[in-house]
Amino acid sequence: MQEDGAARAAGDAAAMGGSRDAVDVQEVDDPEQDQFEDAVDTSGSGTDAIGCAFRDMAEAARSWTLDGALRDNAEIERSQVNALRSWCQESEILPDIAEPLLVAFLHCSRGDLEQAKAVVRVYESVRSKTPEVFADRSFHSEEVQRAKGVGYFCVLPNKTPEGYRVIVQALRDPDPTVFVYSSSSKAQFLTMDAVVRAEPTAPGYVCVFDMNAVQMSHMWAWGIRLPRKVFRYLQEGLPLRMQRIHFLNTTPLMDRVMRMLRPFIRKELQSIFQFHTADDMENLYKMIPQDCLPENYGGFLPPLEKLQDYTDKFLAEMNNMIPT
Repeated sequence: MQEDGAARAAGDAAAMGGSRDAVDVQEVDDPEQDQFEDAVDTSGSGTDAIGCAFRDMAEAARSWTLDGALRDNAEIERSQVNALRSWCQESEILPDIAEPLLVAFLHCSRGDLEQAKAVVRVYESVRSKTPEVFADRSFHSEEVQRAKGVGYFCVLPNKTPEGYRVIVQALRDPDPTVFVYSSSSKAQFLTMDAVVRAEPTAPGYVCVFDMNAVQMSHMWAWGIRLPRKVFRYLQEGLPLRMQRIHFLNTTPLMDRVMRMLRPFIRKELQSIFQFHTADDMENLYKMIPQDCLPENYGGFLPPLEKLQDYTDKFLAEMNNMIPT
């Protein structure tokens, strides 16, 4: 039987001492693999760049100083921080508010003190009146861990070209009988609070909601009272700059979902919604490059399951710094 030419050449090389130079082995470049490796290891050093990115976020929270925040954000002045702190104490609205959160309120309001006060009012009002979402929020709690067994709540390590932080929420278990909206919201806002604490002056945030496997049964689990509070908080009390909200893998069901949500959603929020069907991902990549997305959506980052592991380690580190 005639030997394969490549095999014979490899055998000759082995006989000559195994020198790689003895055989002209042609390697095939795989652009997608190269992009995946670049997304995972942006340093090019073979280190766990994703783990480093999350550790850097936690370290940024630990080492945060007001002087540093003011130095890096010209639109916020120390006098505004002091004025907002005094107002919180005198009005007994968040009297023990931490400085990073004061700065986050001013940052999301673009330095407008009165607007920051309005955000604080809604923040405190909704959180104090919605204990099913905002009380007992330890990352290690049974409820949060159970919610994470049902859904993904992932912070992505790579930012968009504009510097926006991306957060992805998706179903992990599609069974609607195990979905609890209050618990899901608790895990969602716990994750967002952790990122805001680490990056109170981030230029913006992008949320991605994967509608794959979402059924009307999930929507019925929402009820009416809680979504009204959650969307008020999302629109008026969240101390961050929400830039875009993407809904992926949408189906005709999305029209029914939007009809249910429309009474709770202002036009300003609706204006940043983007909808993508399963075959419309190229349009998503124009706004969130593939090196910022997990492989579940054609991106070059690891899958959601792995990114959730990284997020969980980050949340565990942040647990004592997250506002309660």
